[in-house]
Amino acid sequence: MPESPSFAPDRVAYFEAAGWRAYYDHKWLRVFRLMVGLNREQFGMSLPTAILAATDIVLASVAFAPVENDIPATLAHLQRYYAKARRAAGLKTEAREMARLEVDYWIVHRRLANERKQSPTHDGDIEPMVDSLRRLHKVLFPKAASASLDASARERALAAVAVDRITGGYSPDIAADWDEVEQRLRQAYRQVVMR
Repeated sequence: MPESPSFAPDRVAYFEAAGWRAYYDHKWLRVFRLMVGLNREQFGMSLPTAILAATDIVLASVAFAPVENDIPATLAHLQRYYAKARRAAGLKTEAREMARLEVDYWIVHRRLANERKQSPTHDGDIEPMVDSLRRLHKVLFPKAASASLDASARERALAAVAVDRITGGYSPDIAADWDEVEQRLRQAYRQVVMR
């Protein structure tokens, strides 16, 4: 997510990690509160805009959560979300394209998580998720260097792998995995902060 004047990568990582946890626990009110904070931190949104955008992202998450998810509804909510983010952060990419890239990442992540869960060793190729995140990060962090985008995408993908161990029921240490999620996200966002 782009850098607002007060962009603090560790705060963004906290909001995202806690948001993931609340999402997988289906604690939608908590997701909403965390997304308000995330929107303000990542995109520099005003409080009223952050509240409206949090509604969009929660509705997108609810539409995507079921196995038989509603991709058109997910895309519509994400497009509204990214229209607000685009205005607040001055992004150049159209909201529709950012929504498409976000949904692509969600779909790839879910597919790879299911594949790892089915694998006897719970491992697998994460490169499709890294590639998807790299494309998303390129439009969200347009000033970041290519190497920084690569490192950021990889760390965020590894955070997702840690989440998948928890949600897949094969984590040897759930608390340690949640700590890893936040640490990986911190590294991901530190990579793209403009100095």
